[in-house]
Amino acid sequence: MKKLLDLRFVIGFFFTVVGALLAVYDLTTVQNKAMNTSVNILGATVFLFFGIGMIVLSYTNKIDED
Repeated sequence: MKKLLDLRFVIGFFFTVVGALLAVYDLTTVQNKAMNTSVNILGATVFLFFGIGMIVLSYTNKIDED
């Protein structure tokens, strides 16, 4: 329960879930693939890296529990 009170974990979880949903959406829909890189997959990559980074930070930097 204390992990849910850490804002870094909650923000990281949110961005990771949104990034994963965006990546799945981009990979499963038929779009105009004229460009090799899509805005959705680039956004999903940034969201995933930020989310995973925040989750890692929440585990490495412990909050003083007094």
